[in-house]
Amino acid sequence: MADAVYGPADDAYWIPNWSSLLFAGDLFAAIPFVDQPSEALVDETGQGKHFLGPIAFGYGLLISPTCDMVDQKTLEISHPYRAFVPVVPLSMIADGAPGARGNIGLIRSRDTVIPYTYLPPLPGVLDESAACLFRPALISDEDLRDAPRRIAQLGPEGRRQLKIKLIRYPYDIDPTVFPEEVPAWPEQGVVRLRLGSFRPC
Repeated sequence: MADAVYGPADDAYWIPNWSSLLFAGDLFAAIPFVDQPSEALVDETGQGKHFLGPIAFGYGLLISPTCDMVDQKTLEISHPYRAFVPVVPLSMIADGAPGARGNIGLIRSRDTVIPYTYLPPLPGVLDESAACLFRPALISDEDLRDAPRRIAQLGPEGRRQLKIKLIRYPYDIDPTVFPEEVPAWPEQGVVRLRLGSFRPC
């Protein structure tokens, strides 16, 4: 039960790129976050839990759902906007957000700190990190297609955990209430994604 509530094991998060379609939970490199304010809302007490440090270009986690990016009837791109959140090493969050420093263990072990979602290390690419759900940015689909910047995808259990956190973040819903209701679709090797077989949101 604990795994269902608090997220999957670290080795259940990342899988190699397996689909040409974009999924929420795809990890991209060199995503521009340069237009985000980094000093306008500085916490004068130094106790804030939100990482406010500047991020120019970095790793980004796609949070736009596939069923919204692709028209379910025509299979054409529905719109050119892709929402990303920056992925920041836990060490940087601890240094830049004093209020989060004491909660790094909760981010790592239970993923219960609402503004973040935990991401385990991706060997050779990414240190132990968290996606900052409170700092989304829009990137055009055309920019993503110019260079092969997608470097990994979340597996089914990792995507389910992301869905849980994206539901909990704006509404502060306790994830222990509904984790079994959040599907972990599609399963690589079990559900073969074909054009025209998109699962509804």
